[in-house]
Amino acid sequence: MLNDYPLFPLPLVAFPGCRLPLQIFEPRYLDLVKLSLSTNRSFGIVTLSSNQPQNDSPVFEPIGTAVKIVDFNEQPNGLLGIVCEGAHKIYVRSASSTDNHLICADVEEVVDEPVLAVPPEFEDLVYVLDSLFKHPYVETLGYPSRSIDEWFLDAANLGFYLSYLLPFSTEIRYRLLSLELPFERLILIQSLLDDMDPQDS
Repeated sequence: MLNDYPLFPLPLVAFPGCRLPLQIFEPRYLDLVKLSLSTNRSFGIVTLSSNQPQNDSPVFEPIGTAVKIVDFNEQPNGLLGIVCEGAHKIYVRSASSTDNHLICADVEEVVDEPVLAVPPEFEDLVYVLDSLFKHPYVETLGYPSRSIDEWFLDAANLGFYLSYLLPFSTEIRYRLLSLELPFERLILIQSLLDDMDPQDS
């Protein structure tokens, strides 16, 4: 259990291994970024729930992702830009606000999913991911080079990256993050892709 762990609620889903660019402007999150950079500590990104109360603390989903800052720079608009990389999933047990309105929580680190080879029926998904990595936007995120053969041996990370890079809704992405087994995630991703294929309509 991690106590007083800082959280950053956002209307999106972060995944282990994946890189997420953010623009920071609120003072509480600027403080969070400074603390993270100076101590090399992680913080949690959690997904805001679809129904938010007015004039109250944000409501967010219990499963999130611990992230670390891997790059930062000043944006053309003068705001601070950072790139976060997911480390592992977390489960939020309880949360409260600090004096500067930063949300901190008691969280559990979710055990990493097993490293398993991609079953033959999902091997086409490796080539889908390979094509996504060639997209100009994805190339700007600075992922370390990784041979395509490695993805065939890592069903969990294949599922995480596809969940993040494919054009799914926030609700579906959160559902994918919440799954506990790599093969369950690949089954759902394949089903979603089949539904998106115009040849099936």
